[in-house]
Amino acid sequence: MKVSSISPLVLALVLALAGPATTVRAEEHIVRVVSDLENLRMYFSPKYLVVAPGDTVTWVNEAAVDHNIVTFPDGFPKGAVAFSSPDLAKPQDKWSMTFTKAGTYEYHCMPHIPMGMHGVIIVGQHSADQDFHQPSARELADYRGRLLEYFDEDEYEYKTRDR
Repeated sequence: MKVSSISPLVLALVLALAGPATTVRAEEHIVRVVSDLENLRMYFSPKYLVVAPGDTVTWVNEAAVDHNIVTFPDGFPKGAVAFSSPDLAKPQDKWSMTFTKAGTYEYHCMPHIPMGMHGVIIVGQHSADQDFHQPSARELADYRGRLLEYFDEDEYEYKTRDR
């Protein structure tokens, strides 16, 4: 049957049943910022999240404990921008980031990194090793300076063991 022989009424019915052209809508994902003081744990939930390019992730603090969200200096894709939130100090304080560049984003809470407070967001697909940002000496020095705002350099000095 030729398309030209389909009646306009039948064609309109077929198009109506097919529905409008599908558009992909960006989603918002919530990551809970958890301070489990009874068990001396600080963590992000979920710790690992897969999102689509264009999606937004919102971190929500659950307690009156200061937290932030900071990418590792080499923990994001080439061509993306490192992120660092302001301090989330009160319950329900929020911070959001919209991810447009595909790849792997590794982040942590600066003051609670020794407690293992870190997470991973995969946007689209994970980054291959060669696709991660290579930080400059200046970026590494700035990151080290930020760490030293929270930690005493002498307390966290690397020590070698005698064998």
